[in-house]
Amino acid sequence: MRKIIMSIFILSVFLFTILGTVLVVGQMLGLFALQGSWVIGLDENLAKVVYFMTSIAAFSGYLLSYFKKAELKEGEK
Repeated sequence: MRKIIMSIFILSVFLFTILGTVLVVGQMLGLFALQGSWVIGLDENLAKVVYFMTSIAAFSGYLLSYFKKAELKEGEK
């Protein structure tokens, strides 16, 4: 179960980092290019996905605290 939650955590952190970067850079480009529609469009279409991925990452990270890491026996890597 820990491996599944860890996979969800890693994937969601990766996605919200990438999508959050796209959101911020896109809005910054829209601001510098004086294209308000870019800023509004990114906010309406991408921001909800980024917030959802952030929530999944936070919740799965919280759940990971309840699953102990498997202890290695002597002689194992």
